[in-house]
Amino acid sequence: MLNDALSHSAPGPRERWFDLCFRLIILVLAGLWLFMPPAGDTRTQPDVKAAATQR
Repeated sequence: MLNDALSHSAPGPRERWFDLCFRLIILVLAGLWLFMPPAGDTRTQPDVKAAATQR
């Protein structure tokens, strides 16, 4: 019933721009999430110089 009402009205230019910007923002956020390393990565190698000087 709701889909029938939405399919009869064509989206205006404002709705198209909003939809395009929304999708672009979602794609950018997904790209950043995929390509940025996690902040709390504890599996990194320790600094050898710092480890050697600790007593």
